[in-house]
Amino acid sequence: MEKFFAVPSERIKILRDRNMNIGNSSEEKELLKKYNYYNLINAYKDPFLYQGASTKEKYKNGTQLKELEALLKFDTNLRLLFLREILKIEEIIKNQLVQSFYAYHLSSKSNNSEIECANLHRDSEYLRRKYYDLTPLYTVHHNNDYGIMHTTISATHPGGQCTSLDRQSTYDNYITTVYRTLGQQRKKKNDSIKSYLEQHGYMPMWILMNVLTFGNVSHLFTLQKKDVQVDIIKSLNLHTVPVTPYDLSIINTSRILQILSIYRNICAHNERFYITKVKVPIDDNYMYFGKKLPHAVNPSLRKRLNAAQKKKRLRARQGIYVLIFIISLFMDKKDLNDFVFEIRNEFKKLECQLSTISIDEIERFMGLNFDWYNLIKG
Repeated sequence: MEKFFAVPSERIKILRDRNMNIGNSSEEKELLKKYNYYNLINAYKDPFLYQGASTKEKYKNGTQLKELEALLKFDTNLRLLFLREILKIEEIIKNQLVQSFYAYHLSSKSNNSEIECANLHRDSEYLRRKYYDLTPLYTVHHNNDYGIMHTTISATHPGGQCTSLDRQSTYDNYITTVYRTLGQQRKKKNDSIKSYLEQHGYMPMWILMNVLTFGNVSHLFTLQKKDVQVDIIKSLNLHTVPVTPYDLSIINTSRILQILSIYRNICAHNERFYITKVKVPIDDNYMYFGKKLPHAVNPSLRKRLNAAQKKKRLRARQGIYVLIFIISLFMDKKDLNDFVFEIRNEFKKLECQLSTISIDEIERFMGLNFDWYNLIKG
């Protein structure tokens, strides 16, 4: 169905026809002028709609525009909170990747020649294929009756459904991205980097990191030799000793970087954040993630989850809670307590501005309708 532009008076009629409570006050009419209709109505209407069989949208009795605006502001504030923490983690990851790369490739166990080591600060050297693991990798993710997820890894196709990582293509795409980025920097997008390139004729990896996106860095991690990856996860305390083999810690670390990259882009581009779903699986035994999810079970007791419990556990995996979990891995106890307090404070502010629905409904939409604030700190 085609969508034609509607003036504010026409939009008000449409919303009234859909049971939204819009009076004749100038304040309510100004809200439709203040915001892009799509960004306010379409993005934040879902919790206020009747969930019935009818295809025609109908708002719950009493729904007001100011409630949608309150939800929009809640979402904006959450975005800023999470972006602040993601940017800190991005800096940590970039720095550690460089440190671990050079710690390994400049050491005797890398078997690099003296000439190679002497030139390893140059992009013409450190971008060569020999410094990366380009073998294919296959993973299969399993979800059992206890709601527990785990991954198996294979260097050959195991048959059936699996996820393949073509590191050859990932490397080729990464190299293309790097040289395209360097070309853009030469066109005065960044005067300091442009000056460095013109003066030295190359770009050290530690400076290149400043212009690579988190997504680029996420891909770069997957390309590293295993010794480099292990050094990164050990340095960042992202390994569950002795529960998880290093291969699985590496796979799950690459997944949390992927999730961080997705959410970083959402935050940076001011997209709707609070109910974004990310279907990147994290194993239960990775950093004890499974114990921090609702309805955690002990398989030895042979007590299976019912359908509702599985659904709640899955929603927590795919919603904003997984991002809270990931960010918590990079925080000490005090910082985590402060972060959780800030999030909960935004919920309290929103709760005071809702009249049609309860804050419980928002938490359900977000997959946070459980004791998440205590579980994450446990």
